[in-house]
Amino acid sequence: MQHFLSKPIAALVAITVFSFTVACDKPAPTEANPVAQSAGSIALPANLLVTEQPAGAIGVIEARIAAKTGDRVAVIGRIGGSRAPFVSSRAIFTIVDQSMKSCLETDEEEHCPRPWDYCCEDKKELAKSMASIEINDANGKPLALALESEGTFKPLMLIAVEGTLQSTEGGSFVVRAEHVYKVPNDPLASKIK
Repeated sequence: MQHFLSKPIAALVAITVFSFTVACDKPAPTEANPVAQSAGSIALPANLLVTEQPAGAIGVIEARIAAKTGDRVAVIGRIGGSRAPFVSSRAIFTIVDQSMKSCLETDEEEHCPRPWDYCCEDKKELAKSMASIEINDANGKPLALALESEGTFKPLMLIAVEGTLQSTEGGSFVVRAEHVYKVPNDPLASKIK
């Protein structure tokens, strides 16, 4: 009986090892697997940037109070809220309500090296005034694109985002961006590096 059981067990082990080996092989970059492509071949959607501000754009704080998951929203705010407002390898970033003031907007001549982190603001109030913005691919996943190095967006840039509210769970506020408007004549623009 013991000899009879060893063959099925040996076969099962062989199948498991083969499956594990195949699963661990990385797929080669293909058109069907855009995440595996080099970052240089991934670009922002052609229709993302718009030349007119989305109608009815409101501040992040107001939107957080009024909107619920699944709603179409248009929010305006500054890119920032932390030392690193851009996710390093995905097209995700945070914006902050304009009522929050960065160190560049204070009267102090000396300011912190990363004024976009809003370190002078109360952390609890700052958390209530932030929104996460996702720029997704055709499959609804955030683009595998490092926005900070891509160059279209910069910390403290004033933008209006139109899209769908994806989540409000646990105090989050995540908007899937369909259109982004870079606000012209921004008084902070000359101070943004």
